[in-house]
Amino acid sequence: MSIDFALGAEAEAFAAEVRAWLAANPPERFPIDGMDAGYGSGAHSRPFLQALAAQGWISMTWPRAFGGAERAFWTKLVLLEELALAGAPFGPLTGCDQAADAIMARGSERLARELLPRIARGDATFWQGFSEPGAGSDLLGLTTEARRDGDDWVIRGHKIWSSHAGISSYGLVIARTARGASRSDGLSMFVVDSTSPGMEIRPIVSLTGGVYHYEVFLDEVRVPGDFLLGTEHQGFRELLQSLDTDRFWGRFYKAPALRRVLDQLVRHANATSRGGAPLSRDAYVRRTLAELATDIEALRLYFYRIGWMLAEQVPTRYETALGKVFADETGQRVGAFGLELLGPHAALAPDSPWAPLGGAIQHFYLTTMGHTIAGGTSEVLRTTVATRGLELPRDGRGVARGA
Repeated sequence: MSIDFALGAEAEAFAAEVRAWLAANPPERFPIDGMDAGYGSGAHSRPFLQALAAQGWISMTWPRAFGGAERAFWTKLVLLEELALAGAPFGPLTGCDQAADAIMARGSERLARELLPRIARGDATFWQGFSEPGAGSDLLGLTTEARRDGDDWVIRGHKIWSSHAGISSYGLVIARTARGASRSDGLSMFVVDSTSPGMEIRPIVSLTGGVYHYEVFLDEVRVPGDFLLGTEHQGFRELLQSLDTDRFWGRFYKAPALRRVLDQLVRHANATSRGGAPLSRDAYVRRTLAELATDIEALRLYFYRIGWMLAEQVPTRYETALGKVFADETGQRVGAFGLELLGPHAALAPDSPWAPLGGAIQHFYLTTMGHTIAGGTSEVLRTTVATRGLELPRDGRGVARGA
């Protein structure tokens, strides 16, 4: 089975269209309402999202039956790559894409009728209510419960590490709706209005001093029955299916974003002298920049390979897990070397007049620290690669070291 990464003249034309639009609508002119967490999607900007919507770019790949234009899958990849290269604040976009895909695939007629037009206009954004204080990597340990009350569901529980929950319109909340023989039975997914009575959303201050994550308390929150997303009691199985694509869409634009950061470091190395010579003449600096450039290009091509698999409906058994580990650890290496290259002043915050590159590298470095935990730890994902990709046993007990 061949893989062709050449997207062709039509893709090049669309990329040029996006670049021209970005030149006419500079991303830095849009107001920001949520911090940049270093993933590559920039800061959270509702006005920028609405500007994308006005171009028809949010719903361009949706089926016409749901108000879309049925454009090819690759147009979304081209759009995300160009936005990341430009450093645009498109933070809410992929969450909207994932919510829309889930609603079109598994949502009720009411959910599709009420929410899809709002998503397409850039008027609705989403947070994920998965993790809990006692259920992170072990998601099956969640204790949030939902019970039926007439035509509605009533949810009670506590979620944490929910990105942008305090500034988003809706949450995708997984809760236990029945007790089954196994812990994976009896979980269901709901779309929950963030303004519902009984919701308390508290900010969590990050290492940067900004707010990206929130904890959410749900105290008898009432949800309409047709805001159940998917099949009742089958939420965990459906969530596992979506997590594969979530890891892809949450990291696809990491490579172009890292390339933008690397280009900043290269310019700094060429323009800055120490000991009478440009940093770019130092063998260690040159070698490290070249190694990072190699890793970033390999990362980009690997994610295009996964994109091809998704477009061709080839199962991704371990590929997205591997890609997430590669993306997040590459990002951490770029941030760490950036601090080393910029010297002692690199640790200064962006509001310091002496911070090199406006403190961007310090902010980037601090945000990348949590990436190997968020969305599945690198340790857990390496187990996925080992068992599904290499077909190794799930544990090594009873096997002699070196055997």
